[in-house]
Amino acid sequence: MPLSRSPSPTLSDSELLDSLQDDFDFESHREARMESIAREVKQLKDLRESEYGKIFEFAEEKALIERMAKEKYCLIHFYHPDFQRCQIMDNKLAELAPSHLHTLFLRTSVDNAPFLVAKMAVKVLPCVMCYVNGRAVDRLIGFEELGQTDNFTTKMLEFRLQQSGVLPSDLSMANNLFSLAQNKTDYAGYRENSDDDQWRTKSGKSSGRSGIRNGTSGRNRDSDEDDDW
Repeated sequence: MPLSRSPSPTLSDSELLDSLQDDFDFESHREARMESIAREVKQLKDLRESEYGKIFEFAEEKALIERMAKEKYCLIHFYHPDFQRCQIMDNKLAELAPSHLHTLFLRTSVDNAPFLVAKMAVKVLPCVMCYVNGRAVDRLIGFEELGQTDNFTTKMLEFRLQQSGVLPSDLSMANNLFSLAQNKTDYAGYRENSDDDQWRTKSGKSSGRSGIRNGTSGRNRDSDEDDDW
């Protein structure tokens, strides 16, 4: 926008600022910015009220494939309900999901996805597959890249997944403000309604399926190897 008058080289700082303010409609800019933030907040609110911001489980393989193929950013946790390390991974992903609303967090039991398990050669659990625009771009197998310990932090997992590009950085003001206000409340509510009871009920039971072993049985958790599928 051209200035209405050329500032004099002899103007003081305050006079120069006044000159610039005369030529810039700060009120209109402020209103436009507030409208933009309001739209972003509504979009994030809509995402939180849908499948985003939590782990969404698919028990039917065809529906899982169709849903994954439509997403720009998606990760799938392949798990077995009898494996303790799968529960640990699931809990960490549940902590991450509310902070990454542009990524769809999915999970499925390996028993419910035989085609994908074979196609992706999933042999060790937990296994987290990363997809961008419907294409597999990376995978996280067991805890090998997380210090080979059950006590890895959520930040460690987040950093590792960001390397795959499946967790895009969202630095919008609306996202930051909304996360500060909602993350603790949303995650607490999610955990209260999670599948912890199901995990506890099934923990320690034999799967009855050949070729599966529970690597946590009878050993110190920090020294566990990952579970072979």
